[in-house]
Amino acid sequence: MLVTSKSRRKRGKAITIMLLPLVVIMFVVGWCLYWIGSQKRTGKAQRKPAEKEHVTIMPIVFEENQEIVNE
Repeated sequence: MLVTSKSRRKRGKAITIMLLPLVVIMFVVGWCLYWIGSQKRTGKAQRKPAEKEHVTIMPIVFEENQEIVNE
């Protein structure tokens, strides 16, 4: 019989301690960008909607005269 041990791989504490500042810095930068973006939105003047133009775009079909040539 072959017996296998079922042990879970655990992350080292050193890796977690090294990655924690990176995650915190990324969160702070993302939050700052979100806050700056929301500040710009409040100062915009609203535009009135443009009037709809009634324009129809259709393809132009060029018809060629077809002739039967008997050679």
